[in-house]
Amino acid sequence: MGSATCVDTDGHVLERQADIRKYLEAPWNERPTPLWPGDQPWDPNLFNGFKMSVNWEGLSPEEQVRRWHTLMDKQDMEVAICFPTGSGNIAKNQEVPFQVAAARAANTHFAKEYNALSNRLSCVGVLPMRAPEEAAKELRRAVNELGLKGFEILPTGLPIALGETYYDPIYKAAEEEGVVLGVHGTRNTSRELGASILSTFAEVHSYAFTAGILLQFTSMVCQGITERFPKLKIAFLEIGATWLPYYMDRLDEHWEKRGAHEMPLLKQKPSDVVRESNMYFSLESGESQLAATVDYMGSDHFVYASDIPHWDNEFPENLHHLRNHPDLSDEVKEKILRKNAQRLFDLN
Repeated sequence: MGSATCVDTDGHVLERQADIRKYLEAPWNERPTPLWPGDQPWDPNLFNGFKMSVNWEGLSPEEQVRRWHTLMDKQDMEVAICFPTGSGNIAKNQEVPFQVAAARAANTHFAKEYNALSNRLSCVGVLPMRAPEEAAKELRRAVNELGLKGFEILPTGLPIALGETYYDPIYKAAEEEGVVLGVHGTRNTSRELGASILSTFAEVHSYAFTAGILLQFTSMVCQGITERFPKLKIAFLEIGATWLPYYMDRLDEHWEKRGAHEMPLLKQKPSDVVRESNMYFSLESGESQLAATVDYMGSDHFVYASDIPHWDNEFPENLHHLRNHPDLSDEVKEKILRKNAQRLFDLN
């Protein structure tokens, strides 16, 4: 397939709190505290050994957009959907009015200082998840006034699992506005997932990203999100894709034995529910069982992600590998590289 164009569905910006703070409304603009809680003092860049990540730290939005454009031009990338690096943690603020104000400020910042500078880079926003009615209001504002195409939701720091009806105002608004909710892996506050007994960043990062996504995926599938909101577009990001055959088999088994009582909204086994859903999954092109997973779930559900500029990105090698993958057809590559993302983010 060579150098077919692509859409990046999960790159990143390294947003600076000082830039977001400019958009805080009174009285919150007088508040000196950080905009979101911190985490363990891990060393993701491993003594500054991961140069792309180190070299992007502290850059202005303008410079980050320029760097993105350079990479996109060089690697024939049409559009980059960029997720926040820290702002998803705004939803972990226990003080709900502050959470709402900080989310509004972050979304305005992303629209005015990143998206406004580019017709090819598009940052998604964040939502105050502890206040679903306010989050629905902010979602509609951010879409209709700011033009955001999606929103990041982190699996940790939530008051209740994402499949619960508590969040229905958010899902209703996202479905009606046609925007994406991206459930994105994280290691922040991974103690919620049991990671506090692990001793290295590698252990925490490997485990927490996966555990958090599986936790929320389980809730959303089993509680019938796709039945309640059949047009809602959901993406599960940054843990790869080859967990799906194993985990769908596991959910199918539980549905067969307990579904009538404990998954009453699911009229067919979970694997078929997901196959017929608007659920998408970012993949890693080097996954050993990738072709079998795509065949198992169906190629319409998978998207490419670069993870630029984070320490663990494998760009551009992951893009080259996907473009030349020996076990995927050109038609499947075209879907994964472009068509699925265009449909997901309504890029046409």
